[in-house]
Amino acid sequence: MKFIVGVGNPGKEYEKTRHNVGFRVIDLLKKTHKAKDLQLIKPSTYVNQTGEALAKIIGRHPVLSRNILVVCDDVHLPFGKMRLRAKGSAGGHNGLKSVIQALDTEEFPRLRLGVAAGILPEDLAGFVLEPFSKSEEKTLKGIIEKAADVCNTWAEKGLETAQDLLSKKAPLDKE
Repeated sequence: MKFIVGVGNPGKEYEKTRHNVGFRVIDLLKKTHKAKDLQLIKPSTYVNQTGEALAKIIGRHPVLSRNILVVCDDVHLPFGKMRLRAKGSAGGHNGLKSVIQALDTEEFPRLRLGVAAGILPEDLAGFVLEPFSKSEEKTLKGIIEKAADVCNTWAEKGLETAQDLLSKKAPLDKE
């Protein structure tokens, strides 16, 4: 069994925020995913408690950490850029930090979606809780669709094939 975990905050007030792109990918996957033996998880906890929710779920379904894909925002990547890695540090992301603590390893795949918009403000916590601009929101649909494709590919064909798909032209890449 494989798991895809979206990182985000519960509640209507957070739905359109930068921090919730992981949830938005899960929402699309719930409508479109094809893979069997795949659990889509949208924790009802806040971002910094994602690992606690995940620990409860995998406690009932023992799983190897390499079979858990975490999808989250990344303020250090430009808007629309995505990065899929097999392992790594939290990179300052409290949701990933929580998952690392819960799994007691950094060795799980993660798909980071860039949400940066130019120069980052000093108040990163406030920034990630802001909604996307109207122009970003228009582009976001294609980004979420590409992320969902990458997730489906990871679930069906593995990490390397998903990374190959991601290396192809992204929604915001110029020709």
